[in-house]
Formats: sequence, structure tokens, C-alpha cells
Amino acid sequence: MQAEKDRLWEHEKHLCEEIGPRLSGTPADERTVEYIGEHFRRCGAEVEVQDYACPGWDHEGTELTLLGEEGPEALPAFAQTFTEGCELEAELAAVGTRHELEFRPDLEGKVLLLDGEVKGPLAMNRNQDLLAIEERRPAAAIIADLREEVSSKLLRDPFLRVPAVAVAPSVAARLRKGEGRRVRLRISARRYDSTSHNVIGHLPGSEAGRIVVGAHYDTAAESPGAADDAGGTAVVMELCETFAAAGRRRLGIDFIAFGAEEYGRHLRALGSVEYVRRHRAETLQTQAAIQADGVGVAGARLRAHVMGWHPARTEQILRLLGRFPGCTADERQALGSDHVPFYVHNIPAILFGSAGRRIPIHSAADTIDLMGADELAAAADVMGAVIKHLAGVE
Repeated sequence: MQAEKDRLWEHEKHLCEEIGPRLSGTPADERTVEYIGEHFRRCGAEVEVQDYACPGWDHEGTELTLLGEEGPEALPAFAQTFTEGCELEAELAAVGTRHELEFRPDLEGKVLLLDGEVKGPLAMNRNQDLLAIEERRPAAAIIADLREEVSSKLLRDPFLRVPAVAVAPSVAARLRKGEGRRVRLRISARRYDSTSHNVIGHLPGSEAGRIVVGAHYDTAAESPGAADDAGGTAVVMELCETFAAAGRRRLGIDFIAFGAEEYGRHLRALGSVEYVRRHRAETLQTQAAIQADGVGVAGARLRAHVMGWHPARTEQILRLLGRFPGCTADERQALGSDHVPFYVHNIPAILFGSAGRRIPIHSAADTIDLMGADELAAAADVMGAVIKHLAGVE
């Protein structure tokens, strides 16, 4: 059962070039759902589109300017997802430790440059550091990224009361030298209540029980999401078409394109959490969760994390994966994607991704140039072999 490479690549191109960034709850989210749902129907699958509430966010532009006697200096900055809009001018204060954030006496009304330990895991909603930032009542916050390809979701709290942007390390260094000077920040953005979706294509089996094969179609704000996760979504769409045309199946297969994974609270993505909440009977029947997140990166090996299986079954799966020289497999517990809500309900899982190359996820640099048609097809072939084995396809 080999994947159609050209067909796969067309899905990849449509998602990350024709539709583009697919932040949950936006018009691009709706276009993606329509595209995937129509494909599942064309394959002959039973299609369900599951709706659920999620935050939405529109962003038109961000301008950051460092002011001084030598004149204004425009610096690149990236609005953080769900930040409110603003137009302000205030003094810049660099904060590098949690002790400074808590006890430095002169932070109110200033623009905080958050660097060092204090910029930590800010992306989690309502965490201790975010609450401390709000408590100090700054005019705005600037977060220093660790990489030049700046992420739009270093911080993505839809309830944060402080306007926030991120900057590259080189820009952060320039701002540190300008501490005490004034900065001007303009963010044209708004946040609102919206709706995201899961798209489910079901192929029935001859016996009770099913396998879930998933990927998340949404992206971080401003990101085309070629690797994270148009590649995984394209593979799921291709596998639905492949297995719909194959022989009888002992187990049913649910092909699911999850929304709102990038928004997910902590390690559990919103779309797959909603699926498990609302599909109790189907979840109890699920015998395996197979997730593709970050597959198909050019020059990268396919990586599989096999977790939660009985030892004998684990050995079978690792032996099967070992037949593919381009795939590296282990038994590491890997979190952070849509398989987690299944895994925490004691459903064994396999998470497929890419190894051996750094991927600039959550940024505008996650473009189709990162992807390889051969690597994408190879990922579909490996996942297809595993699904065939688990579902008992004749």
C-alpha cells in the first residue's frame, strides 16, 4: 500500500500555500475544515464535523520603535497570539530574573523586556509568571526568543491583560543596551470568541473496535505550518483515501483532523480533548491512537515514539518499524500532541514526527521549503503499514 506522492504533495501545497496560516477560530480554519471534509466524503468515509468554542484572534500589524537622541530606530517584533491591541510609549526596563519581576520597585507603567529565566514556559495559560507580570501593571511586555525565527506563541494566553510581543535574540540585545530609553509600541489586533472544529472520516470495520489516525490541521498565528502540521494532515488525508480503496478491515478506522492543537492548555490539545469528552463510546472502543505531527521534513529521518503497549505488542510494532531503514523508533513517552488525551485514558499510542533537523515551528519560517515530497510519502508508507497491521486490513 504505497502513498501517491503527487497527491500528497498537492494536499501539502493547498494547506500551507493556498490556505496559509490556520489559526483556530479564523476564516482560514473554516476553509481548511471544508477542504478536509470534502476530501473525506470523496473517499467514501462517513464524515462528522465536531464544533467547539475556542478563542479567535485577528492581527493586522505590529510596530516597535526604540526612541533616542539619535532618532527613532524601528525594530522587528512579533505580536504574541491573542494579545490585545495597543498604541503606547513608555520607558524600557529589562527584567532577567523572577526575583526582579517580583521585587524590583520601578516596573509599573514601563515596557518590560523579559529575558533570562523569567521568559521561561510562558506559553501555558494563567501560569505564575504571567500572573506576576500582570500584577506589576506594566504598559507592555517584550519577550526575548531563543532563536532568530521568532515564535508567535511564546505566549498565547487569551485572557492576558498586558499587550505582548516577541523579538529575536539580536533585537533583545539591542534593547538591553537601550534600557532606560523610551519605546513606542503599536499592535493592531483584536481577540474574540470563536469556534474551531474536528473533522472525522470514519471507515467501518467488520468487528467492534477502532483505531484513531490523527493530525492537527491548525497552526500558530502567522505560520504557514508546513511541518507543523500540514505534513501530518496531508498524510492523514492520503491514508484515508488509500484505506477506503483497500480490502476489508477487521477494525474501523477514524481519520481525524484535529483543530486547536496549538491553543491546547498545557500538554492536552483542545480539539482532541473535546473529541474524547464527546465521543465516550468511541474512545472506549479505541485500541490505538496513531498521530502524525511534524512528518515529511526534507533531509530528516522519520521518528516513532511507541508508548503504552503490552510488551509483546511493543516488540511486534518495533519489529515492523525496523523494516523501514528511514525510520527510527523508541519507547519514549512523548507528550504535546493530540494523542495525549487518548494515552491518558490508557489507549496505546504511536507519535510520528521528524528527527535530525531543527524545525522553526510556530513561526513564519515554517514554510513548504522545509518539506520533502519523498519524505512525506515515506512517512505515509510507514504509517500505512502500521495501520494495516493493527486494523487487520486484508
